[in-house]
Amino acid sequence: MKKNKTIFFTKILYGLFLSATTIAVFIVYKNIDNAISFNFLMGYFFFSFFMLIYVSFITIVNIKNFKWVYIRKRIVKFITIFILFSTLNYFFGYIIRPSKIDLFKIFTNSFGISFGIVFSEIIFFKGKNKLK
Repeated sequence: MKKNKTIFFTKILYGLFLSATTIAVFIVYKNIDNAISFNFLMGYFFFSFFMLIYVSFITIVNIKNFKWVYIRKRIVKFITIFILFSTLNYFFGYIIRPSKIDLFKIFTNSFGISFGIVFSEIIFFKGKNKLK
């Protein structure tokens, strides 16, 4: 029952985050400048920070329930996708604008995308399969 509450809470947070992101993009795109929009954007900033910490925490808590073999497969998949995205990003960056290649930006984008692809389903884990 505790897992179902956690998953339900996580889904609600993701829904709120998606809605808040849409509103924040609209506010920034339309250049709305008043006290309410400023307060909303500050709240959105803190909410984004909270989501980053919450998702990391839930991933670590849920990953403890998996077998080591499954975790190792996930890590290998993460490294493979990270290398693939880094290589593709560098290659296309070299073709399109060779004078402005930023390795830090390439690696951070590749890290975030590959982490999201590989570990995103662990956040919503609720089954009994692949457990210890």
